[in-house]
Amino acid sequence: MAGIMLAEAGNAIVYRSVPWAHTIVSLKTQSFPKGAVPSHLTGYLFKPGGVPATCARETSEMSGAARVRAMNSCVSKSLKRGK
Repeated sequence: MAGIMLAEAGNAIVYRSVPWAHTIVSLKTQSFPKGAVPSHLTGYLFKPGGVPATCARETSEMSGAARVRAMNSCVSKSLKRGK
């Protein structure tokens, strides 16, 4: 688990954790500038006909945490098959 240095406490972000987390809130610092997409995540962007868009259609009948888990599973399986 990573910690936040006291000098960076003013830049810390507190937000409600995801439903399956073990804590109620999470504390972190900004990883990337707002709106920027890190190079290692560009494959996960929603593009017409892309893997995330296909998985979104496949899980459209679900909602909440169940859909998030199903989307994660679908994208992971699809990208592993593509390698």
